[in-house]
Amino acid sequence: MVNNEKIGIIAGNRLLPIILAQKIKQKNRNCEIVAVCFKGETSRAIREHVDKTYWLNAGSLGDLRRVLKKEKLTQCIMAGQINPLRIFKRKNWDKELISLVNDMEDFRPHTIFTKIIDFLRSEGINFLNSISYLKEDLAEEGIMNELPLNEDFKKDIDFGLKIISGFVELDVGQTIAVKNGATVALEALEGTNGAILRAVRIAGQGCTILKFSKANQDLRFDVPVVGVSTLRLLRYIKSAGLILERDKVIILQKPEFLALARRWKIPVIGKERLI
Repeated sequence: MVNNEKIGIIAGNRLLPIILAQKIKQKNRNCEIVAVCFKGETSRAIREHVDKTYWLNAGSLGDLRRVLKKEKLTQCIMAGQINPLRIFKRKNWDKELISLVNDMEDFRPHTIFTKIIDFLRSEGINFLNSISYLKEDLAEEGIMNELPLNEDFKKDIDFGLKIISGFVELDVGQTIAVKNGATVALEALEGTNGAILRAVRIAGQGCTILKFSKANQDLRFDVPVVGVSTLRLLRYIKSAGLILERDKVIILQKPEFLALARRWKIPVIGKERLI
């Protein structure tokens, strides 16, 4: 965390950009926050939590660069996802972004965002990781909502830890579903909730869900996150429980999340990845 008087948030979708803005203001209420938002992605509610907003098309790298320069921003944080399907549709991509990625053969989101950050860094913009402001929102070791664990669930936890510790290193996804000692679903571009829905279609209710990060996760733009919307889905599929990598996964609205999980009898557990 830094004591900037001005910081930029490059804001993707869902709640993370809003919660990040709230945390920054809590730690430094005099800090001016400029949010660069994307049409069709960023929640308009962010306007209530920042000092200034700009609205761009997702894919307008030139406009993004010009806004950061205009505001004389040297410190930025990327927060929130941009729908990965935009990689294939390329709608509203400008000449600067097309030129930047034109010679790439690897189109995983990680690779593209690394390229964008490196480009903006060459323009004098430094990128911080959001965890600096959200340490209290990270998953913690052990059972976080005081629910008992049955023996079958414990076996699936042990089995799932072996699978996910290797899977995340492929840089394909961050979430897996297991049940009765079998791997049911591995996340790809469809995202966490899409993988969970696929798991229940294959194996029915009662899957154990695990979400972890790879060893060298770039926390400047790729922080694993879970929120209440995912928890509601876990309730719907009667999930056996949720396993999160400790100190690496952000739990949005953490107190509410854990209270709801306890009420709905969904154990939420922090675990360390296997080496």
